[in-house]
This record gives sequence, structure tokens and C-alpha cells, in this order.
Amino acid sequence: MRTLSSKLWFFVSVLLVAFALFAALSRKYFWLYATRRADPPPPAADLLGDASTSSNPEVLLEEANRLAWLFNWPKAEPLYIRAEDLFRAKGDTRNEIYARVGRIRAQSETMSWADVSNVLGQQLDLSIVKADPKLRLWSLAAKGYTDLEISPASAKRAWTEAQTIAHRLGEAQWEARAEGELGIIAFLEGNSRRAAVMVGDAVLSAKASGDVGGQVRMLEMLGNGFNEAKRYGEAIGFFERAIKINVTTPDTGFPFMAYEGESYSLEGQGKVSQARDKLVNALGIARESQKFGHETMILQLLGELEMRAGNRQVAMQYLEQAGELAQKYKFYRLVGQLMIDLAGLYSDAGDLKSAEERARIGIDASRRVGDRYFLPRDLTTLADLKARRGAIPEAEALYENAEDVIDGMLVNLREAYWTSSLAGAMSDTYRRHFELEARQGHVERAFNVLERVRGRTAAALLENKVSLEEDKSSEVRALEEAVSDLQLRLIRSEDAKERASLLDQLVEYERRLEWTRTERNESKSDWFDKPAPLKAIQSSLHAGEVILEYVLSEPHSYCVWISRSDAGVQELSAGRKRIEDLTWKFLESVKARRDDPIAAQELHDILIGQLPAEANLGNVIVVADGLLHLLPFDLLRDSKGALLLEARTVSYAPAATVLQVVRNEVKPAVKQRPFFGIGDPAYQDQGHISAKLEKPIGFQRRLERNLSDALGMPLYDLPQTREEILTAGKTIGPDSITLIGPNATETAFKAEPLVDFRIIHIAAHGFVDTQFPERSGLVLGVDPSSHDDGLLQVREIMRLHFNADLVTLSACDTGVGKIEGEEGVTNLVEAFLVTGAKAVVASLWSADDIYTGKLMERFYTHVAEGQPKAMALRRAKLDLLGQNDRVSPYYWGAFVLVGEGATGIPLRAR
Repeated sequence: MRTLSSKLWFFVSVLLVAFALFAALSRKYFWLYATRRADPPPPAADLLGDASTSSNPEVLLEEANRLAWLFNWPKAEPLYIRAEDLFRAKGDTRNEIYARVGRIRAQSETMSWADVSNVLGQQLDLSIVKADPKLRLWSLAAKGYTDLEISPASAKRAWTEAQTIAHRLGEAQWEARAEGELGIIAFLEGNSRRAAVMVGDAVLSAKASGDVGGQVRMLEMLGNGFNEAKRYGEAIGFFERAIKINVTTPDTGFPFMAYEGESYSLEGQGKVSQARDKLVNALGIARESQKFGHETMILQLLGELEMRAGNRQVAMQYLEQAGELAQKYKFYRLVGQLMIDLAGLYSDAGDLKSAEERARIGIDASRRVGDRYFLPRDLTTLADLKARRGAIPEAEALYENAEDVIDGMLVNLREAYWTSSLAGAMSDTYRRHFELEARQGHVERAFNVLERVRGRTAAALLENKVSLEEDKSSEVRALEEAVSDLQLRLIRSEDAKERASLLDQLVEYERRLEWTRTERNESKSDWFDKPAPLKAIQSSLHAGEVILEYVLSEPHSYCVWISRSDAGVQELSAGRKRIEDLTWKFLESVKARRDDPIAAQELHDILIGQLPAEANLGNVIVVADGLLHLLPFDLLRDSKGALLLEARTVSYAPAATVLQVVRNEVKPAVKQRPFFGIGDPAYQDQGHISAKLEKPIGFQRRLERNLSDALGMPLYDLPQTREEILTAGKTIGPDSITLIGPNATETAFKAEPLVDFRIIHIAAHGFVDTQFPERSGLVLGVDPSSHDDGLLQVREIMRLHFNADLVTLSACDTGVGKIEGEEGVTNLVEAFLVTGAKAVVASLWSADDIYTGKLMERFYTHVAEGQPKAMALRRAKLDLLGQNDRVSPYYWGAFVLVGEGATGIPLRAR
């Protein structure tokens, strides 16, 4: 097998690093270590109870500031109160104001945030505050933290000024904190790319300078960002690190946000009981310390958790309590979220009028605080309610408003997998709008809604030639080398504890590499255009072609079918759950080398059998949704038991717009060579692991291309791939280039003029990571003279350039990836498509060496004959069946063609 299972557990620290490595790889922060403040001595047991300190306002203020710096406001509050009184008695106005600002901030969750903001604004207007930079910095920070909850625009002004003052004063820790808070505001404004860079820098700077409180807050915020993108595994790593820092650092404030965020992550992973326990524990602490803001938030989270668990009565109780607190203290952001939750409950109960009223309050609250991220959710909720009441034009306008807001956020992203994650997280808006248009019979409108999200990232990158250029800066190169070194050590390690530690470091350096690359490559505001209209899609189709674009939903799913002359939307007889259950059942049988004709026929009846005659054309292009991304349609059987493979040629596309862009793309005029193949890498040199293990023998243990569970497991050599590569090269033509054995290294692959080849074939171990899709890749050999680790990963492929008519990934699971909602799949196939390949052949499960070699031999024979690529793959499968019609689909059905399959490859006459 040529696969790597994705069971890597990254519930560990994400941003911790040893001093020496950090200094070497992040010189930007090195000076902070040299000027790092010494840790203060432990505080007295009770400063207020000691006569010698309780009357000393300077001592009290210093200790209060230390506690506030650690976000321990409950302990700081009485010290600020006492210090304020003492400074007033002494006539020390400056320090009286300083203590007052601290006291107001400490009491902020017992008052209205709007009132707190007004009082702090009054302090900032005082002439003494205007004239004293340190006092003004302190007051601006207090206002910035407060206004984040009610007016991000006001908070942005406060933190921008605070950052300027901190820089001028040489207050590096305050400057870093301001950077982080401005990053949070950038996220709320919809600029997730900039937010990631700014918050990432703030975390690294906080770590370098010893700012424990800053680390905890930024780690919590990063975790929340990953939660919103539904990347729960990564989010938990941030939250657990924040909690660990809190536990090991005396006097730090309780990390409410970490507990709240981790509970959300746990629920997202299906661990509801653990999530509930964590929230109940945090609620008790919030109430005991009178943290009303956090009490409101935790009540809301408990209500949402119970709502999703089906305990609606309990959910209503929690949400009503939270609503009362949020309105009493004017927690506008929470008001918005709570009203949307309550709108859902009223809607489910049939009280649409009350639900609509709550939804409107929620939208007003989100707009009041300028929250672009949650506004689409709120608009979608109200649109759903309007649709249920029959107010179709109003519903359509609200959906379009929500989609426009989402587009505004997407244009600010640069990294493909972040754009895909965000679009996937927002899928409900597009899906519900699509369903509304489909029910109305508006085919073109329904299609346009779907294409606004599906395959959007790949289409935009292709159409606008947005190139993720290879960055040769010293900072990026150092980080790349660190990542390669860590991955190479993982491959060679046989110790579980060592691998866990290496994985900790790998996550950290990957994030740092992403932030650094993003920071150095500003995005263009015009790169994210509208998708192709229906008529443009139709004009790109050939006679006899039909696109079948699926949407899985409940209680019914849909298929949008498009031919050159016609189009329609067909409602299917089954919903998402039934279709995905059948898909799982069928695929489990196939992978167990068993046939399941009943499941194959039922899937055919649902997905193909209900389509009109106009959609029953010979060449089918499937645009999948959900688990259908893992299903080879070739294997479906009609009512007579015949395989779809026997009647039709099937290929796949991430979206109709992607197919149209690929077909219309003008290839650069370069002298092309016919074939470049690389295979049979020398895995024996990687870790000396496989040499110690018994080789698999016999038919049942035939060499399959599989790299098992989480690196560090054996990498068996793939001798069969040598013949596969050589045969393919000989079949295609005499100018073919092949890299075999010790020459089949990552370094050698990258050194080839990749844009010169019409066909690129890679036969090696593959690995897929559905949690961290940018890690998925192919395992080539390691050149000891280079810094490469032998892993050709998605994040590297995205920075290469191809001009190939075909890329064949003869490895396992190369067509599998992270399913990003309606956006589609992020995987190796997408990476090769957006970097210039017109078509990619990939596998959906483990590939048997013997049968893969035979399939590829027949495939390239038909390609050399000039047959269209998709037809050539179909003919190769039929050839194998013709030799043995009893062979399991497991051996021939895994490979699919994604992209442009209707044309042949122009090769010189042989």
C-alpha cells in the first residue's frame, strides 16, 4: 500500500520552543531574551493584612499591576481600590488615576461594558493622562480590552495608539500585546490572513519576553480561530497549552476562554460529556468570582451544547439566564449570539414570529459591534425564517447579503487551505440558499449559488494566476529546514515519547512557517472573482458530456445536471445520512475485497437512476459532495447488475467552474518533453527500520503501498514501481526521463524542469492527513547533501509550477483529503491542479503493487494511442476485467481522473 493513516494526535502545545532553537530560527525575537525582565519575587501572603504594606500605595500598586498583567483581576481589584484611596489622600493625582483605571478594569464584568468604556474614555480626556505616556498607555489598554466586546472600531483606535506609544517607550511587551489585540480585531473585520500573522507574532513575542498572561490570552484567541474553521484538533492544542501555562504559573487568572474553547472543540469531536463537565466546572468558578461576562458566555455554551444534544428544555433555561445577563450588562456580542440561538429554538417550536424578532435583534447586535464573521450566520438564520414564511424575495436578498459578507472575508486570505477552511465553515449559508432556489425551480440561480463556494479557492487561484512563489528569504529557508529536519527525525524515530515531542515541535514550526510566508506575501484584493456563469460552463462542454454536481442535504439531496444544451436540478429520493451510510457500507465491502451489488445498485438508483433522459450521456463529469468524494462512480451497478464503467466514461472535477477554467487556460509556450517518471525510492536508508522487519510474503501479504500510522513505522521498498515507471516511459516515448532507486529523491524531483513535461508519474508511498491537509504528501528518497526530508507535501507542491496534461499519483489515498463542507476537498489532487496540471490521476484507497502496475501499463498504452485521458483510464480498467471478470473492484477501482479528461495528450508520432 502507498498510504499514511491520519491518526496523528496533536492535542499538545503549539507554540513552545527551546531557547536555542528559537534564537536560531526566530532572530526577530532574540533581543527580547536579552532584555527580559527578571521574574518578580513572590508576593507577601496578604499585603492588605500587613500593617507595613497596607498603608504603602506604591507597594500595593506594584503588586496589583503584577496580578493584572497575569489577568488575575479578582486578586488585583482590592489592591487597586486601596491604592486609589491612599494616593488620593496623599494628593498623588497621577497614581490615583493609574489605580482607578486598574480598579475600573477589574470591575468591568460587574458593570455594563458600555458604562466602563465611557468612564475610561473620561480618564483618557484628562490633561494629565494626555501628557503622561505611560499613564496613557495603561488607560488605552484598559479601554481597548473593554471596547473589543462592544465596538471593535473603537478598540482598534485604542490599541493602534497604544502600540505607537509602547514602541516609542520601548515597552516591547505592551507593543506585542497591542499587536495581538489588533490581530483579533482583524479577524472580526474578516481579515483572517492578517489576523493569523499578527496573533502569531504576538504569541512568539510573548513567549520570548516571558509574558505569561499575553501567551495565555493569545493562545486562547488562536484556539478560537481554529475552532471557527472547524480545525478542532489544532484548537485543542492551543487551549491545553494555555491551561498548562496557567496551572504552572502562580497567580495567573483563571483561563475561562481556554475552558470555553476546549469544550467547544471536544463537542466538535463528539466528546459531549467531557465538554459539559469542563463548562460546568468553569461556570462555578465564574459565579464564585463574579465574572459576569464569562458566566454569560458559559451559560450560552451550555445552552448550545444541550440544544445540540436534543435537551431543548434545559437549553432554553441556560440561554434565558444568559440572555438576562447579556442585556443587563450590555454584552452586545453575546446578545447577538444568544438571540440567534433563541431564534432557532422558537423556530423549532413553530413560533416563527418570535423567532424572527430574535433574529433581527441578533443581526442588529452583530452590526453594532462590526462583527463580520458572525453576521453571515445571523443573516442566514433570518433568511431561513423568511423562506419558511414564504417571503422568498426577502429570503433571497438576505442570503445574498450573507454571501457578499463571506466573499469580503475570503479576498483577505492567501493560503489555499485557510481559504478552504473558512469557506467550508460557512457552507450552510450557500447550501440553504441553493435549496431555496432549487425548490423554486430556478436552475441557473441555484447553480450560481453553489459555484460561489464549491471549488472556489482552486478556481480563483487558477483563473487569476495567483502564484504562491517559493520564498528564498533566510527566515523562511531556516524554518523550512527546521520542518524538514523534524519530519526526517520522525521518520527515523522508533521511540513513541520522542515522536510525541517531535510532533509538538513540528506543529509549532509549521504554524510559524505559514505566518512568515503569509506576512511576506500580501494578498491582492481582486484575486477572488465571481464563478463562471452557467452558459460559460455549457459552452466549455463537448457533445455527449454531462456534469453531475451533487448537493447532500436533509431530507432530500440534489443533483444539478448540465449538458451543452440543457440543465436542470433533480431532487433525489434520499438525504445526506442515507447516502453517506450506503457509501460507507459499500466502500467498507470493497476495501475488504468483497463485492456488495445491493449497495452498489441502491447508490446507482439514488444518484444516477432518477436523472432525466437528457442527463444520461456517455461522458460523465462528477462534482461530488461530502463522502461522495470517496466514491468511484465506476463501481455503481444498474438494475441489471451492470457496472457504470461498462456504459460510461467517468471523470471528476472539484467544481464546474474549475473544469471551465482548466479547459480555457492557455498553456505557456514551452518545448515539452513527453514523460517524467520517478519511483522505487530507496526507503531502506530512511531510519533503517524496514531492514529489521520481516518482509511480507504470499498473496494475502503482497506488497501494498502503505505507510502506516503516524510516521516512524516501516517504509517497505516498492520494487514493482521500478518496472511501472520504466514501462510507462518506454510506452510514451524515447525522450522520457526517469528517476529510479537512489536517484528518486525529493531534491532531484524539484531540480527537474517540471514545466517541460506533458506527463509526470510518481510511484511511491503516499500519506494523507485529513486533519492537517497541507501535510499530505508523497514519500520520495532523501538526498543526504540537501536539507530536504524526502516528503513532497501539499504546502511544497503549491509553490511548484507544472505545465502537464497529466500528473499520475501512483500511491495510496492520493485522492483523499479534508472535506471542507461545500467548498470541497483539500488534497494532493487540488495542489497539482492549481499549480498547472490539467488532469490528475489519483487513488481513493490502498493500491496493490501488482494490479497497479498492470493498470498503469494498459493506461499508458491507451494514452499513447491518442485516446482521451478519461477514456484511456476506463479502457485500462476494462482490460483488467476482460482478463479476469471475477477480480474484486478493490484491485482496479481505486484510481480516478480529476480535471480535464476529454482530450488526448499530443505526443510526437512514434
